[in-house]
Formats: sequence, structure tokens, C-alpha cells
Amino acid sequence: MTFGLAALDLTGIGPQVLAILLGFLLFAMVILFILFMISRAMRTLRTGAERFASGDLTQAIEVTGPLQVASLGESLNKMALQLGDRLRTVIEQRNELETVLASMVEGVIAFDMDERILNFNRASELFLRMSVRDVIGRSIHEVIRNPGLQSLVAQVLESDAPVEADLVLTLPVADPHDPSRTVYREHYLQAQGTALRDARGKRVGGLIVLHDVTEMQRLEQVRRDFVGNVSHEIKTPISTIKASAETLIDSGLLAEEEGVPNFLAIIARQADRLHAIVEDLLTLARLEQEGESKHVELVKSSIHQVINDAMETCSAKAHAKHIDIQLTCEDDLMAHINAPLLEQAIVNVLDNAIKYSVEGSPVEVHATSTDGWLKIDIRDHGQGIEAEHLPRLFERFYRSDKARSRALGGTGLGLSIVKHVCTVHGGSIDVQSKIGEGSTFRISLPLNASPNESDTADIDVA
Repeated sequence: MTFGLAALDLTGIGPQVLAILLGFLLFAMVILFILFMISRAMRTLRTGAERFASGDLTQAIEVTGPLQVASLGESLNKMALQLGDRLRTVIEQRNELETVLASMVEGVIAFDMDERILNFNRASELFLRMSVRDVIGRSIHEVIRNPGLQSLVAQVLESDAPVEADLVLTLPVADPHDPSRTVYREHYLQAQGTALRDARGKRVGGLIVLHDVTEMQRLEQVRRDFVGNVSHEIKTPISTIKASAETLIDSGLLAEEEGVPNFLAIIARQADRLHAIVEDLLTLARLEQEGESKHVELVKSSIHQVINDAMETCSAKAHAKHIDIQLTCEDDLMAHINAPLLEQAIVNVLDNAIKYSVEGSPVEVHATSTDGWLKIDIRDHGQGIEAEHLPRLFERFYRSDKARSRALGGTGLGLSIVKHVCTVHGGSIDVQSKIGEGSTFRISLPLNASPNESDTADIDVA
């Protein structure tokens, strides 16, 4: 009876109302189906996005569901593909960089603005006896407790220009005669540092490159010892040859022998030249030794007096060529210098100027102080020097005009001595020259600085 009542009730509803109810029901079912499809597609997108976020870019998202959702899935797949390509490129570049750094014989240390180590290559491990695992992310002050390297790091972070320093590391090594024993040996490193910047040019840290120059230092010391020892050893034979030749010339015993007096004069003249070369070599050896040990004594002295003494030394040669040496220098110009060394340097430059000047032309010496520097210009009016020779002019035994230089005498070491004198004062020398007009040599020295100021630091690696 109940069923009959319901049927009776439904039959009581009009056809139009029934159609509307059925339409609403169908619409609700469609909406539920669409919502179900969207929900499933969104779950798929969410799962794929989480997979991409975790770094798994290999599996694409299955694109299903409505058009808009499918379009979003395709966009995510394209993004993942591009990210994968870029990530592979970054990884390849990183691996290439690590391979290059690991293959370098120079040590490379990169650090951030807080002095925390970002990169520490294999050569640095060998130089400093440290493992990369123990230093990455740690402060240099924690890892390498020494003032030399710490000072260099601070300079790199503060300076816009590249920074250089010579470092001496005392490192433990096995005794070659008894491998069970450990001995400490000095290792010499040449360090160069510069700022580390990002793509926009912003400073983000610093970079230090370490070059092991221990073997070069050893060979250089061998060379210096050889030059010094040989020079000392041949001084006596040269003096004996010269004295013997002069004795024979003065005695007149062989004066009647044809050609003998001329040969004796040649022997005496060449002995003088050899003696001058030996003296210059010994001077260079002494300058190098004093410069490295920083034993050059600098005293506040009158520059006018030093230049005047050098001019007096060269006055005889200048007078012989009717050359007037003209000095422009304030009487009260003072600087911290080693007067004998600076006088020798000025004498060497003046001697060259006189040799290569035209007879009767002046040689001008001008000394002044500018921005804490002493400038001494020595200008001649000779034939000038070709530009191709200027970079090598201060090398030992280098001659721009070999035939003319030998004819005028000289050892080929004069300008090299001048360069070393300037170096031990913490200064430099340069030259400007024009063919047919002459040359100007400029000696530049700091007025108050100490020699080789703070270039070298002894380092003990902790």
C-alpha cells in the first residue's frame, strides 16, 4: 500500500516538475564527476610538484583532467625539463671547475666576506697540510692561526687592487735520512689575492692563489752563492795579472820587443775590466742579500749632498767631454736613505748619461718630493734608446748597442745595480727615451718607508 501511495504521489506530480527534478539530478551528477576529475588531476599535479621540489625532475606529470588543469600540468613538465637542463649544466660546470682546481699545481683558497672558506683545492691541502673536509665552512682564523695569511686575507677583503705577499711556511716533513723522524723545513710561497665578485660585480669574498717557489728560491740561492764565491776567488788572480802587467810596463824590460808593450797594455786594460765586473757582481750579491735580510740601514740624509757627491765622482769624465752637469735640488730636501748606495746608483746613471751624451751637451739632474716620494730625474741629450730595448734595460749584462757599449767600456751591470738599490729602498727606476733626443732616468724612492716594507711574513701552520 505504501508503494502504491508513493506511486500515486509521483503520478500526482506534473511532467514538467519531474523533468526539472531529473535535470537537477543529472546536473548534480555531472558536477560531482567534474569535481572528482579536477580533484584527481590536482592530486596528480600536487604529487608531481612535490616530486619536482624534492629534486626528482626525471618523471613527467601525467597530464589528465580538464583542459585548464592539463595545461597547467604541461607547463609544470616544461618547467621541470628546463630546470633539469639548467641543473645538469650547473653540475657539469661545477665538476669541470673542481677538476681544474684539483689539477692545478697552485693552491687556491676562496673565502666569503666573513672569512669562511668556500673552496680549498688539492694543492692547498698539500701546501698547508690540511684536509678540505676540515676547513670548508670554517673561518681562516680557526684553521690557519698565523698573522701572515690572516693579514693577507684582511687586505684582500679591504683592497680593490690585487694584493701580493711572500710567505714562508715552516712545515713538518719526514727526515730523508731517517723516515721515522720528523723535521721542519721552510717552504716559500708567493701569494696573490684579489676580490671575489658575483655576476653583478658585488664583492662577495676573496680569492688567494699560492705558488710554491721553494725550488726557485733554492736555485736562486745556489746561483748567488756561486757568483759570490767565484767572484771572490778570481779577484786575487785578476789583481796578480794586472800587477804583473803593470810591473812589466813600468820596468821597461820588454819595451824594445816588437808589439810586447801593446800586448801588455791590452792585458792590463782587460784585467781592469774583469776587476770592474767582479766588483759589480759582488755589489749585486751584497745588495740581494741585504735586501732579503732587510739589513739595509736607512738614515735621514740630505739628498742635495748625496747628488753633489755623485756629481764630483763623475766630474772628471764629464770635463773630458766638456759636459756640464746641472743640478736642480732644494738644499733642505731630506729622505730616509742609505746614502752610499743611493750615491752609487746616481753615479751609475750619471756615468751612462755622460758616456752616451753628445760632447758639449748638458746632463740635467732634477730632484724633488711629491706625495711622499723622492723623485730624481737624470736627463741626457744623447742618441736615445730604441723602445724595444727599454723593458730589458735593467737586466744583467744587457746592452742596447753592444758594439758601442763595449767600445765605451763598462761591465753591463751598472743599471742592474741601480735597480737593486732602488728595490732595497722600497722604490723603483724607470726610463723614457726618444731617438735623437736623449733619455731620462727616474729614480723613485719613498721619503720615509723602510726597505721591503711588510712584503714577507713567516708562517707556522697550526
